Amino acid sequence: MHSKQVTIEDWDGDGAIRLPDEALQELGLDVGDTLYIVETYIGTQKSFVLSTTPKIADRMDELVEELTVARELAPVGSRSGPL
Repeated sequence: MHSKQVTIEDWDGDGAIRLPDEALQELGLDVGDTLYIVETYIGTQKSFVLSTTPKIADRMDELVEELTVARELAPVGSRSGPL
C-alpha cells in the first residue's frame, strides 16, 4: 500500500484536498468521477478512506458472503449447519 502526502487547501472557505493525477490513474478514475470518504478504524486508529463505493465491506460481511455462496454451491446432501 502506498501513502501520498496531500495538503488541505482553502477552497471558498471549505477545506479541499487536491488528488494527484497519478493517484487517480492508479484507481482508474478521472476528473468528474465520484469518490466517497468513508470513516473507518484501522486497528484502533480512526481513519478516512477514499472509496469508489459508499461502504467498505467489513471482513465479517465478506466471510458470511463466502459461506453463503459455498453453501449454495454445495450438493444438497452435503449441507449441514445453521446456514
